[in-house]
Amino acid sequence: TFVGTDRPALDDVTIAVGSCMRVGTNGAVFDTITALDPTVFIHAGDFHYANIGDDDPGAFRDVMDVNLSQPGPSNLFRSLPIAYVWDDHDYGPNNADATSPARPAALEVYRQYVPSYVTTGPDDPIYQAFDVGDVRVIMTDPRSARTPPVRVEDAAPSMLGAAQKAWLKDELLAARDTHALTIWVSPVGWIGEETVGGDAWDGYAAERRELANFIVEHDIDRLVMLSGDAHMVAIDDGTNTGYADGGGPSFPVLHAAALDRPGQIKGGPYSEGAIPGGGQFGFVEISFVDGRVDVRLSGRDWTGATLLSYEETFPLG
Repeated sequence: TFVGTDRPALDDVTIAVGSCMRVGTNGAVFDTITALDPTVFIHAGDFHYANIGDDDPGAFRDVMDVNLSQPGPSNLFRSLPIAYVWDDHDYGPNNADATSPARPAALEVYRQYVPSYVTTGPDDPIYQAFDVGDVRVIMTDPRSARTPPVRVEDAAPSMLGAAQKAWLKDELLAARDTHALTIWVSPVGWIGEETVGGDAWDGYAAERRELANFIVEHDIDRLVMLSGDAHMVAIDDGTNTGYADGGGPSFPVLHAAALDRPGQIKGGPYSEGAIPGGGQFGFVEISFVDGRVDVRLSGRDWTGATLLSYEETFPLG
């Protein structure tokens, strides 16, 4: 039971989320997000597409300077509380993992440039968690601890690594008992048919099933996932997210991309649809009314128009 149900009032929260920016981006979508004035803006990976493959901190600094100096992104990042975790193109080359030669430089420059809640050491992944009012946001690093994907059946690679996975489970358990809602930011997609060698959770199906079983076993039921990577806005109401043995409870997912990249669809199916394109982002509206949490997920375009949406209500207590 959520320990805060007897509080007199819980503050509403809004979260804007986006991912996938080209180098030198300056689209109108950034001004639209700034004007919405969300409680926090979450960047869910691919802050740039430099695809740096060498241990060269200067190369990472240069591309960060380019994207942070453009008027639209600069104004957004100066105006709003932000949280950012990378995916492959801003961590290293395409589909990069813990073996990337660029890993030391990426970790070094992230810690130099990015205000964050990271508590790990300088050579460790950048997973982190923080509070937005009565919402717990958990951000996993899908790249710097992952083992390479395998190309054979019956092997079980890890996307998170042992330490991060144990941390994630502890965070999910703690948030279940102390917060009204948990937001899990997984930059790579959760939904998709198991694929040997796949780059998203479809290629790490054994670990996905382990985490799904954990969520079901421990009744972690006020949970929403935000993802990026695929250049689309997409929403699933939980119909397609239940990968636990025997099915069981699942959770809604909002994909939010691309801020500034060509359109693309990955994974699925998504119960509420998927719309590919650039100049897109996600918006999460969380309100607390009469002992419940109302959550509205929407995918929007650069004009602020809603392309698709879904509403979920979670009881407190």
